[in-house]
Amino acid sequence: MKIDSSRFIVLTILITLAALTRALPLVIDHTWNFTAVGALAIFAGAQFNDKRLAFIMPLAAMALADLLFLRNGFSLLVYSGFIAMVACGFLIRNKVNTTNVVLASFISAAVFYLITNFSFFYPVSLYPRDLSGIIASYTAALPFFRNMLLGNLVYSAVLFGAFYLLSKRYPSLARA
Repeated sequence: MKIDSSRFIVLTILITLAALTRALPLVIDHTWNFTAVGALAIFAGAQFNDKRLAFIMPLAAMALADLLFLRNGFSLLVYSGFIAMVACGFLIRNKVNTTNVVLASFISAAVFYLITNFSFFYPVSLYPRDLSGIIASYTAALPFFRNMLLGNLVYSAVLFGAFYLLSKRYPSLARA
């Protein structure tokens, strides 16, 4: 694992700052899922040269933020959703532009929504294990989907935009 120190440090700082937004719902009411976490997963997938770091960095930042702020435990479904979001970042890795970042934001939010809200993953007491349960689960999750999509779009613009501007100012940050 070869790490270019200046690029690695800048990417790590951006990801850490983005992970801190995981605590926003504790400060601002009605912001569940309007965080930078989805955008940071896409960003990591698109920007880290080492694919292992692309997965490790956002998941580690999320885990740390979860431990410090949310303290509600680890959810394999949620982390699986974010792994899928990193993979969406891989899809735009060598084609980062506004259109592809917007598409990755939409696709990753949809994939996360589909993974984390499938009613069969919940106890039968919460949703029946039939079509009505699936519909109820996805319907109840629509506000969270909307917030994640908006968060992905806003924070992707911030993360990718900030890194683009920093790369123009400091060419050593550009991908080798």
